[in-house]
Amino acid sequence: MPPNDPPPGNSPPPPEYTAVPDDGFDPRALTDFQLDELAHRLVGRITRLIRTELRLDRERIGKLRDPRR
Repeated sequence: MPPNDPPPGNSPPPPEYTAVPDDGFDPRALTDFQLDELAHRLVGRITRLIRTELRLDRERIGKLRDPRR
């Protein structure tokens, strides 16, 4: 454990939730359907980014073929 880290169990509590302005977006107001749709859209984008990074890593080390496939 690095010397600058506080001992386990003695960490400060997380910050309180700040109020959302009346005309602002409150993520707690999303319905289950909206959350599912948001997650679906994010997973697609993140998956593409991760696959691209993995392919670039394989190119960099000279192993373009994935032996698992």
